[in-house]
Amino acid sequence: MSAVLAFSAQADEKSIQHLKIADVTSVEDARKIFIEKTSEIRSKRDLDTAELQEIHVITYTLEKSVEFFALNLIGDKKKLAEDIAVVVENIHINSERNRKEETRKYLNQYFVMADTFIKGF
Repeated sequence: MSAVLAFSAQADEKSIQHLKIADVTSVEDARKIFIEKTSEIRSKRDLDTAELQEIHVITYTLEKSVEFFALNLIGDKKKLAEDIAVVVENIHINSERNRKEETRKYLNQYFVMADTFIKGF
């Protein structure tokens, strides 16, 4: 997959061009993507501008995985996937806008939820 991103060297609040990512169509793909993208995000420690932009790009694919779960699971797992989707969107927006502390806050929430979710796999 190749994508062209337009990064702004201007103010911290500038957005980048949005990516189009294919929908996730199977439980296996959703699970694989969720685990891989969670691991990628977990490796980001500094949350400097470069890492925030990397996280922002990762969230596009992660959102597709979480969306699949939210649409295709039932009961408590569906509710958890829906809750995770909200947190991932907050990570997406805050990382896109280079908001380090807000991103860190939502990442901390995400990792707790993701760990619970992954245990159910």
